[in-house]
Amino acid sequence: MRTIIIYFYLNYHAIKSRGSGGKEAVCLLRQPPGGLIYNQKMKKYWILSLSSLLILLLGACSGNDHKSYKSVEEMVADAKASVTFISAQDFKKKVESGEKYYLIDCREAVEFDSVCIKGAINIPRTVLEAQVSDKAPKKRNTVYIYCNNADKAILAASVLPEFKYAHVKVIDGGLDAVKAKFPELIELNPVRDGAKSKAPTPASGGCGG
Repeated sequence: MRTIIIYFYLNYHAIKSRGSGGKEAVCLLRQPPGGLIYNQKMKKYWILSLSSLLILLLGACSGNDHKSYKSVEEMVADAKASVTFISAQDFKKKVESGEKYYLIDCREAVEFDSVCIKGAINIPRTVLEAQVSDKAPKKRNTVYIYCNNADKAILAASVLPEFKYAHVKVIDGGLDAVKAKFPELIELNPVRDGAKSKAPTPASGGCGG
């Protein structure tokens, strides 16, 4: 016959109020031929302790799922920690390398219609979740995403992994950085059907929405 002694270190005051004298609570479990015998009082304490812990854990998870922010800046700062960046210089190298990729401009349509990076697909942040799978169906391809200065793109990039895009990079500095350093990659007044813009090899096939 085997005896298992389990020490439960419960709240001192809770045990003392029930006449335990502040001693450690001990639960003896024996397994004789007749079956398992255990201290019912300690079983109650054990169940209550587990229930309380479960409630706390569920509450913590719920809080994380519905995190609130005091400002857009705070939201961007939080999302920034989870995304990967690529510099304008390194992006230009990717363009010249012939790599297959998607280039997403997540600004609003009126901004895109004025100027964009050659080869970009316009998917505004406000409709990203609804349109990205249709406009960028090959989810193994790398996705480069930008806005004017990168803030909106950071928020968009933090969402894309939920849609199974494994390789997502934000162009650091956004359109402003590319336009300042490599104006040859910029197109003014792009045509959405891609007739005017001829990017080297983006998977999307041209600058258009």
